[in-house]
Amino acid sequence: MDGYRSAEWKSFREEVIRLDGGKCGQCLRGPDQVTLHVHHKFYLPGRKPWQYSHDTCETICAGCHAQEHGIIAPSHGWMYEGWEDLGELSGTCECCGTGIRYVFLVSHPAWRPLEVGTHCCDRLTNEPAASEFIRERRLDLEKKKRFISSSKWISAEAGRETRHVKDIRMSIVRKDDYHIIVINGNRGRLKFASAAEAKGKIFELLESNRLKRYLAKQHLREAITQKR
Repeated sequence: MDGYRSAEWKSFREEVIRLDGGKCGQCLRGPDQVTLHVHHKFYLPGRKPWQYSHDTCETICAGCHAQEHGIIAPSHGWMYEGWEDLGELSGTCECCGTGIRYVFLVSHPAWRPLEVGTHCCDRLTNEPAASEFIRERRLDLEKKKRFISSSKWISAEAGRETRHVKDIRMSIVRKDDYHIIVINGNRGRLKFASAAEAKGKIFELLESNRLKRYLAKQHLREAITQKR
């Protein structure tokens, strides 16, 4: 540590900061906002702190310097990895401590993965991936609500609502204290507490194309059976 108190180090440090424009090379803040350090990109045995070429050192603020050495979590350089919907506001952002429902996983080569909320995910990754996801999620929920409450659902008989989407005939049938889905005459196995819940499931199947793939496979099986 004595080397960092020497006149040689002071002179070398000032020269590096001058060459770097007097700003942190990572956050671009100057001495009026932060305390500037000079960071060695690597160390060589037996070499004094000032016995390096200028290009092997960089000007960096105290906060970014701590991040560089793994003392505090980095504020940049994070990568978005994925998300999870907890279904309710039961999670906690590991960055700011805010309660969250949608958990976004971010990773960094110099830090452990973090589970964060929308704003912290966007800030750490410097990309709007999380906020774009939330926007699309809200649009999907609104679309789902419109599908459920649409006047295109026709009550042809008691306990049954039917709707057509192209060549798909979808029905919600009430059975005692639960509801089932019937697609093109094929009864589903799942039981739903309400007609709205069953309609919501149909919406999800339509949006993911799972329903169309299922019907296509069924049609193929029927065609093969007929040939036999």
